[in-house]
Amino acid sequence: MTTSDFLEAMRIEIKQGLREEILAELQPEIQRQLRSNIFDLEEAAAYLKVSPRTIQRMIADNDLPYFRQRKQLFFRQVSLEGWVAKREQKGAKS
Repeated sequence: MTTSDFLEAMRIEIKQGLREEILAELQPEIQRQLRSNIFDLEEAAAYLKVSPRTIQRMIADNDLPYFRQRKQLFFRQVSLEGWVAKREQKGAKS
């Protein structure tokens, strides 16, 4: 192994280590930010690129995660992203 090869291998190893450390440090903050993003019906519809009526139908079919507060519907961004990911996996298996 030449010095150049050794240095390149060390650079790659250090870069990977730094990436893992930074991601581990940022991941809790990313999750906190995602949990704090709460959409109302209109915002959820815009986020998913569907009509509000489609959102209401998904709720009636018990297909979409949501919660109620003072008779209003709300949706967590992280829950909607999880819902989309599950649908993507089902599509990939078909």
